[in-house]
Amino acid sequence: MAKATIADLEGGAALCAWFEGVPSFHDATLLQLELRQGASSRLVARAFQMTSEVDARGHFVLTKHVDVTFTIFELIDVQLSDFTEAGIMFGLDIEIDPDGMTLSFESSYGVHGRIKAKRVVVSFEPRPAGAS
Repeated sequence: MAKATIADLEGGAALCAWFEGVPSFHDATLLQLELRQGASSRLVARAFQMTSEVDARGHFVLTKHVDVTFTIFELIDVQLSDFTEAGIMFGLDIEIDPDGMTLSFESSYGVHGRIKAKRVVVSFEPRPAGAS
């Protein structure tokens, strides 16, 4: 398997252009994980960019709030653990091989694991800062 970035997935370059870089998905909230046989599946994560600026309360300033949808076609393999209602992602890794694409995600809380599929398409919806 070859290590890849989100820019290597269909639609990923547009997200990286909007984000002005490759998002890490560190501390992203896993909003939705829907796996379906014979139909498309989805993983939706709410991500942001953490700046080096600190606000008056001593918290890092967060910008570029976005909901990212990974539409997953033709599941090949799924390995998930600690499935709960919500999860906080530690990060997202992408690997591509001749058989398909693998999304691997660790979490600081909640579900984590790997999903391999024939095809993954990225779409996104920017959100106002602080919007729920």
